[in-house]
This record gives sequence, structure tokens and C-alpha cells, in this order.
Amino acid sequence: AVEHLTAFLGDWVLNARALDEVDFDATMLDLLRWHGAEEVEHRSVAFEVMQYFDVRPARRLRTYLAIAPTLVWFWTRGVRFLMEQDPTLAHLPRRKRRPTLRAYRDVARRGLFPSPAMIAAASLRYFKSGYHPEREGSTEQAVQYLASSPAARAAAR
Repeated sequence: AVEHLTAFLGDWVLNARALDEVDFDATMLDLLRWHGAEEVEHRSVAFEVMQYFDVRPARRLRTYLAIAPTLVWFWTRGVRFLMEQDPTLAHLPRRKRRPTLRAYRDVARRGLFPSPAMIAAASLRYFKSGYHPEREGSTEQAVQYLASSPAARAAAR
């Protein structure tokens, strides 16, 4: 369930052209896309282990329903932490350095984060009886990004 959501986000970030149009730190964007590619690249591992040990669809669906809200909570906490540490926001009062639903809707509308509809569609794909993570993103695209990432190439040097 977690890998499905992270693979969905990885595929999204690899293809989110709106991120290229804003004043975004190039190194951070590269690291974000590198991580997204890495999530897409290994998206089937946990699913296939789960299928080996327990093929019951009810367990898979139940797990998703428990994990998805927990993961959203963790991501929100992570965004809050990053916003509190961001030196470009230091001039704002603490309460203004916290993520809000309004801010989320704004960035989603601008194509800078997946919209609620995209997240719902990804969730519904997971609930289909013939679901397999191989259909979420492209291994070829992920591996190509991993090979061409400026940060990855710099680390290899």
C-alpha cells in the first residue's frame, strides 16, 4: 500500500512539468525526481512479497485503508518540519510556516502537487482486482532518470 502511493508520487514528480516552470532549487528538484525514479523503479517488490505470502484481496485493501491516512499524516508532518526549517520563510510568524488545506489546493491547482482527484484515481487503481504495480509508472523512464540525474552523476564521480 505504501509502495503504491510512493510509486504514484514518484511517477507524478518525474512527469510534473509545472515544477520546471517555478523558481525551484535545481539541486532539490533533481533529488526529488531522483527519489521519485527510485520509488518507481522498485514499486513491485513489496507487492510481490505480499502476493507470495498472502493473496487475499481483503487484506491488501484493508491495509491500504489503514496506511493511506497514516501516510498523509506523516507527509503533512514532514512538510510542516521542512517549512519550519526553511530560511526563506523565517520572516513569517510560526503559524504562517505551516501547511494548510488552502495552500495545498493552491499548489495542486498550479500543478505543483498531485490534486485530490489524482490521488483518488491512484487509490482506485489499487483497489482493482487485477492490480499490479508494474502499471504505475515506467521502469524505463525511472532508470533513464537515475542514469542521467546530475546529483547521481556527481556522486558517482
